[in-house]
Amino acid sequence: MIVVDNASDDATREVVQASPAGVEYLPQTQNLGCGGGLACGERTALERFANSFTHLWILDDDAVVEPETLDTLLAALEAQHAGVVHPLVVDGAGQIGWVPGLFDKQKFGIAHAACPPEKYLAECGPDPVPFSWSQGIALLVTRAALDRVGLHRADYLVRGEDLEFSLRITARFPGLFVPQARVQHLPPAPTDEPASRHGEYVKHLAMLRNIAYTALRLPHGRRIARTIPGNWLRFLRTWGWKPEVAGDALTAFAQGALLGKPAGVP
Repeated sequence: MIVVDNASDDATREVVQASPAGVEYLPQTQNLGCGGGLACGERTALERFANSFTHLWILDDDAVVEPETLDTLLAALEAQHAGVVHPLVVDGAGQIGWVPGLFDKQKFGIAHAACPPEKYLAECGPDPVPFSWSQGIALLVTRAALDRVGLHRADYLVRGEDLEFSLRITARFPGLFVPQARVQHLPPAPTDEPASRHGEYVKHLAMLRNIAYTALRLPHGRRIARTIPGNWLRFLRTWGWKPEVAGDALTAFAQGALLGKPAGVP
């Protein structure tokens, strides 16, 4: 087991060292962010298990996996000769909550409407559906795809590293949404505490910046350029139609699209 500890502390070190499993502990002097932490773990795994590393399975720490999920995803990868697969992800209420960018607009619309999995399967069927981009909640990648496209980018400190990574893979390999595989995603409920809201605001700005950078500065990201206006509107609706909010959004766009700096580069 490899543990990458972003901005490590003594308490985390003690927990890891007390584990009965064999652990390679990689403490970091600073927070590398999600992209940097994943890249560090991936690089180390490839070095340590060069001859046995076959797949990379990215899972959020708040994801709950059903026992048959991995076998179902592996079967879809092999049958369809894909490079990456994404399961059907449901929320705590059992509704479909996070959907990759399916090429089939009708199926994407049905799944994106927060419907129960049974409704999606009844209307769309169980067959895998090609996608272009995806979230990183539960993403299974082949070693061949990882060797071809490279690791996660370490300059995406927060939000959007999964978007760029999945687009980079699907530019070269088929990506498939597998509705028969299921993962439950249970993120903590948001709070109205000022510190929590400010943190979410900063992360949302980072997402705007990273989408602008990915869509307008990277060849494999141009497929999502049309989503920029919608993401802007969502940001303004979430945080209010105020001059300072619009100004922050414009700055984020300029940093990503014009300066060519994802959120993580000063």
